Amino acid sequence: MDFSTAFIALRDRMADAMQKDFVNRVNYEIGGRMAALYGSFGVTSERKLLGLVGLGNSGHAHEYRALFAAPSLDAQAMEDWWQYALSLEKQLVEPDRDHVFSIVSIILVTDGLEKPLQKQLRKLNQERQFDGEAQAGWSSIRFAVADLGSRKVFSNRFGEPLKKVVAAWL
Repeated sequence: MDFSTAFIALRDRMADAMQKDFVNRVNYEIGGRMAALYGSFGVTSERKLLGLVGLGNSGHAHEYRALFAAPSLDAQAMEDWWQYALSLEKQLVEPDRDHVFSIVSIILVTDGLEKPLQKQLRKLNQERQFDGEAQAGWSSIRFAVADLGSRKVFSNRFGEPLKKVVAAWL
């Protein structure tokens, strides 16, 4: 298997299959790194009590997805990518009083993910709660690694929904 060819084919499938509400960019620099595919989605809607009565204000939610090639991934590289995800979450999430939630989704594509790294990945966790007069809502990081060699996807605990999406593209 030629990693580069398989990676580009995966990126193209992901771009074609991404939900229509995502704004996609190919080869996009984000947070100092070049993402092969970067998609962002935002929605604003009226807040309702019990889903019925309008409260007179709106809330907004966001997801940011970034796909990167990581042909060989070791423990140090995994930690480096996790630190990048943490800094990207701080950069992208801008909570205000109408913020409901934001999700930062990082997808790494590799060629072989060893068992210890699969366990390390499951332990990665980041959720922030925003409370106060000027901030509301929450944010979290979904982190997934797609192994082209085994055609399997691994994720942190919050990344389970992302894992299912990426697995469909493999």
